[in-house]
Amino acid sequence: MKSKFKILLCLVLASMTFAGCGIRDKKDSARAMLTSEEARAICLAPPRDGSPIGQAISEHQDRARRLPGQPNEWILVGNGWIRKARRSGDPGFYVNVEACAEAALLAAPDNIAGLQLRSLALMNDHRFAEARDVARKILTKDERQVLALGTLSDAQLELGQFEESAAAAQKMMDVRPDMASYSRASYLRWLQGDTANAKRFIRYALNGRDGKDPEPAAWTLVQAGMLYWNEADFEGADAVFAEALNWVPDYPAALVGRARVALSRNQPKAAVEFLETAYQASPLVETSWLLGDAHTMLGDTSAARKYYDQTIQQGKRTDRLTLALYYATKDIEHEQALQLIEAERAVRGGIYIDDTYAWALYRAGRIPEAREASNHALRLGTLDARLLYHAGAIRLAAGDSGGRDLIRKALSLNPRFDTTGSTEAVKLVSENATKTAAN
Repeated sequence: MKSKFKILLCLVLASMTFAGCGIRDKKDSARAMLTSEEARAICLAPPRDGSPIGQAISEHQDRARRLPGQPNEWILVGNGWIRKARRSGDPGFYVNVEACAEAALLAAPDNIAGLQLRSLALMNDHRFAEARDVARKILTKDERQVLALGTLSDAQLELGQFEESAAAAQKMMDVRPDMASYSRASYLRWLQGDTANAKRFIRYALNGRDGKDPEPAAWTLVQAGMLYWNEADFEGADAVFAEALNWVPDYPAALVGRARVALSRNQPKAAVEFLETAYQASPLVETSWLLGDAHTMLGDTSAARKYYDQTIQQGKRTDRLTLALYYATKDIEHEQALQLIEAERAVRGGIYIDDTYAWALYRAGRIPEAREASNHALRLGTLDARLLYHAGAIRLAAGDSGGRDLIRKALSLNPRFDTTGSTEAVKLVSENATKTAAN
């Protein structure tokens, strides 16, 4: 995602206590085969709160203890852990999800719901090829399984297989046109530069809001808010993010959305307040990066350095893509940026992988390669100011004056797409115009 809407893809497995208290190193992300006793113990870890979700988990756990040979009982517990992970933004709970899937599949190896739980855990561990394969296995048993179709679409998108992703999403829409299918359709349309239909589909998705299960509505509202933010409709975006918080108070993704708006409006103090609350609940790499930017705008270099250091430390452990983009955006650690994104390219694809690779190559002075990667990043026609700015700067460096038009398009689309990139874009257009006039 994190891509603009990549919250599910940022949820890497984590936890020393098997109850969602931290983020695990990538080197530890490979799933070791659990014994039935280990899987059950992790699945049955106490939820440690009295929330309705926690209470529901405890009730399902009691039934799983009484009926350990029934896979559906373990699946119900696993679904509760998914709700808890999504509601809190804490990726650690996917350790519990994976364990519940293991317990269910130990009881019934071909259980479809158990396989679906496993595929979600794999997605959140960034093991996209494995998640795709599990989804395909489910669909060979029942081609109308909408959860498997959704996972298949998401996994293929992260693997850079856009047409296949769109086909799975279309099949999902044909089977069940609901919030989940419409929100996927909206994002895929947005990636293709079709913002009108992206907005239309997200409205259809929001028609399915359910007060009994508010988190999916909150997430869909965040996706809608990003559509407006990408077009520099900061007032509209902020209103939608605020509405998401009405559905789920202190929802991390919505708080980060409001912080983006605040930064775009040159309100770093407000941004810090939103981001600190979000970061306490869900310490994602991109959030710490934004905190560093907000403190930089405030002139607090010490606090900025603290969060930038955390961005680097956490990125090395859990999010190579975001760290590579951070390095390239800040024009530092060129070789590390390339190493990180090249490692990521070995296991996934897509336009945001291509764009980060292009920008890292550009910073390293490898312009012909950067242009080739940038061409791939633009292949869908995505109206993302950051992608357009990167493409324009790379073309100017290659001696193509058409790059100036791309940068102007980026600034017209969203003049505050990034605190670093926006400033660079304005300066680059000005310098190029002066150089052209002098010649």
